[in-house]
Amino acid sequence: MLKKLLKYDLKYMLKNMSVFYILTIFFALTTRLFFSLNQTIIIQVISQISVGIMYALIANTLINTLMRSWLRFRDSIYKDEAYLTHTLPVSKNNIYDSKFIQTLVFFIAGFMVIILALFIAYYTKERWQLLKEFINTITTGLDFKPVVFISGFLAVVFLELFNAIQCGFLGIILGHKKYQNKTAFSVLFGFVVYLVSQSLVLAMSYVVGLFNESIMNLFKFNYLVDTNAFKLLMILAIILYVVIIFITSIICKKELNKGVNVE
Repeated sequence: MLKKLLKYDLKYMLKNMSVFYILTIFFALTTRLFFSLNQTIIIQVISQISVGIMYALIANTLINTLMRSWLRFRDSIYKDEAYLTHTLPVSKNNIYDSKFIQTLVFFIAGFMVIILALFIAYYTKERWQLLKEFINTITTGLDFKPVVFISGFLAVVFLELFNAIQCGFLGIILGHKKYQNKTAFSVLFGFVVYLVSQSLVLAMSYVVGLFNESIMNLFKFNYLVDTNAFKLLMILAIILYVVIIFITSIICKKELNKGVNVE
């Protein structure tokens, strides 16, 4: 039953997000096209308009992934659609798992579309070489392999944003336990949960720093004393975010299983 529930969630997100994916790629192509033409004043103006729209769509791809995930979660569990959702022979855990997987799938898809759009718009052998040299300069100083550095950086950004989405899920669950101003309470609780999760990452990093001088130096100095500290901090952040996301999902399921008040 989870597969069927997930299928409907994925269809909903695809219907709402596909337009952003298509337009982002389209304006990446037009940006590439106009950049390749003779740069007259008119072409320069059109090029800047195209690249501006592309960046706006990139931002909207991320923002709408967050917003649509939250809306889908709220509408299918607490609004009119919830009457159908809760009559299905499926557990609250499966309902949450479906929303979790759906969000994960489209968050990954959004990241891939953004990377593809930037690649289409800007790739040349010269720029690629400059980018490689720039990354090599950074990673050499930090004693990182370029692939590891890029993968780690993207992983931290991805997990932090995904954590924000799940904090929103918990905020919606807690907010809809109230009898009035449910939306306002959902936003408030989601924001508080997010602040708590970020504080936990910082606090746990400090605790690790008590046993690791290189990590503690990041709290003491405004410059990098030990290059290994940056590497350790990145690994630590990834581990902590994964653990927090896992724990938050357990709390969300536990709160959902306490009961749902459909509007």
